[in-house]
Amino acid sequence: MDEPNGRDLFEALGEHPELELHALLVLRHGVTVLERYAEPYRPGDRPLVYSASKTFSATAVGLAIGEGRFALDDRIVDLLDAAPDVDDRVAQITVHHLLSMSTGHTEDTIDAMTAGPPEGWVEAFLAIRPPQPVGSCHVYNNGASFLLGELVRRHTGADLLDYLRPRVLEPLGIEATWDTDPVGRCLGWTGLHVDVRGLAALGELLRCDGVWQGRRLLPEGWVARATAKQIATLEPSPEWNLGYGYQVWMGRDGFRLDGAYGQFAFVLPGRDLVVAVQSAQSCTQVLIDLLWEHLPTLGDTGSGLSAVPIPADSGLGTTWVHAGAVALDATMVDDGEEVGPPADLAGVGAFRTGDGITLDLVAEGHEVRLAVTPGQWRRQSLRLGGIEVPVALAAGADEAGTLHVRLVFTDTPHTLRLRLGADGSAAQAWKVNPLQGPSLAAMRAH
Repeated sequence: MDEPNGRDLFEALGEHPELELHALLVLRHGVTVLERYAEPYRPGDRPLVYSASKTFSATAVGLAIGEGRFALDDRIVDLLDAAPDVDDRVAQITVHHLLSMSTGHTEDTIDAMTAGPPEGWVEAFLAIRPPQPVGSCHVYNNGASFLLGELVRRHTGADLLDYLRPRVLEPLGIEATWDTDPVGRCLGWTGLHVDVRGLAALGELLRCDGVWQGRRLLPEGWVARATAKQIATLEPSPEWNLGYGYQVWMGRDGFRLDGAYGQFAFVLPGRDLVVAVQSAQSCTQVLIDLLWEHLPTLGDTGSGLSAVPIPADSGLGTTWVHAGAVALDATMVDDGEEVGPPADLAGVGAFRTGDGITLDLVAEGHEVRLAVTPGQWRRQSLRLGGIEVPVALAAGADEAGTLHVRLVFTDTPHTLRLRLGADGSAAQAWKVNPLQGPSLAAMRAH
């Protein structure tokens, strides 16, 4: 581990504007020693944690195994009542292989699995022959994580969230929602919305071998196996090349829950430490390196997270109107970030009103009005028919009179950026591309 160089973590983060932290919580010996939020994010927000959801899915599997619903070595073709003519390699896949992503596949099965109707996703997975022997290699496999949720559903009679809630979530004080597929099933490989305290709490439960406040919540022996290296990994980034457990990544010390764009819970049992992070960037190796550099002093600083950047306002310009669809402008995307599809905006306009700015959108067929005071974040609801999506809005005009708008979806890591010219032009782009697609109505915990 690197020695700290005199800066605290927050000073170091200030030197890396490409890193956008939303929440940071540190538990030492189970006690909160640091908890910080970056405006407009606040305590109680439940952002999407992407693949950190997988560890919650694996926890449900561990509980089901502890209740005798099925076993690690059970074949999934038997548990899922597969057709008798299933491929011989598929027939060898067990619950252990799903958990450790060692099914013998050499690429993620999720695209092939979800290409057809959701009612047939299980059968679609079982139709994909692994090119390599089962158990011989690791590949990041979202389809395998979906199958874990299906095992829980079929053998407990409850979906993941309902199954976990009385057994783990409620005892830990975790409030959560889970995005579902078109037939109403928790996705399993992603979709969990939980606050940073919830990420830290599950990490702490795993650090304590499944015991919470003297009460055993997880089966004895489960955590030791789930958080041990089960399979070697061959990934291009160093932090992802240390091995894989049961839906957790091995780390330099301990293991971590890991979601896209930097949704983490680092669990370091030897240090009695849990560090939970919610953020928005693709250069996560830089973030991890900074965290490790400053581990010895986490909790010893009074500094805080910088707010998500707000556009400065020159006061120039009074009215901006763009008729028609708002096009994607890839130049608005940060270096190193993936360019995602644009949101469905059929028109946009803005005008100054006293000290404020009013923003009008035609979003996904709905007329929406939002308001903001330059220099501030204003939290409000984006109303799309009967759906209310929590957002925070900031806006300001530059020296050329061009209006820059930031629309943060606080139930996710994502920000929609808009640029409105005085000449009637308009453009948009995402700060980190929503992997679930650009639907604004889906950008909420529900």
